[in-house]
Amino acid sequence: MTNYMTDQKPKLRRLLVTELEHVVLIRDGLIGPPLTPGRHRVRPRRDRIWREQATPQVTIVPSQEVLTSDGATVRVTVSALVRVVKPEVTMVAGDWHSRWHLEVQHALRAAVTGATLEDLIANRSGLDDSIEDSLTIPATQLGIEIQNLGMRDLVVAGDLKNQMADVVAARLAGQAALERARGESAALRNLANAASLLKDNPELYRLRLLQEIASSSGNTFVVDTKAPPPAG
Repeated sequence: MTNYMTDQKPKLRRLLVTELEHVVLIRDGLIGPPLTPGRHRVRPRRDRIWREQATPQVTIVPSQEVLTSDGATVRVTVSALVRVVKPEVTMVAGDWHSRWHLEVQHALRAAVTGATLEDLIANRSGLDDSIEDSLTIPATQLGIEIQNLGMRDLVVAGDLKNQMADVVAARLAGQAALERARGESAALRNLANAASLLKDNPELYRLRLLQEIASSSGNTFVVDTKAPPPAG
């Protein structure tokens, strides 16, 4: 019995690529450029397909306890909105989600341990900027871009929270007392200036007195109309 070998071409398979995904074609073990949106033909025996979401993705790093530079323990949660921009780089990076979570954790710990608790509470936006800046290079190495990043939660222990509330209350009370003192000082200065002005200008005193009489009712005023003796 004779066997005849026929050179049959492998069947082509249709592939639809949408704008919502990244598709990289691997042909004969070689990584090709990302496929453009539209219809493509691939060879099942020679080609492999790698897909990744092209729309922004939300990544949340679960809350973790971190010590601040002044020894306070806080629990921080970070969320980020990222998007794959270089799928061929992301594919080579492997499990980029796990690597990204790890990079965010490292950046978060570095930022929190380098700041005091008061700084974290007063300047959370500054901490977000610091974390995002430190993640620029890792994001590029993973083929993604950061569209938004920030702390979702900053939780302080109960006893420490009460102590902070006492400190804030004391600070506000001190500021209120300082403002009252400033107001009293300003009022005294105004009175002193007015007294000096009236002393040097008797006619101004009489004019002010007439204004007071005109604005009052139901009172009796006795006014000495004699001119004061000349000075000296």
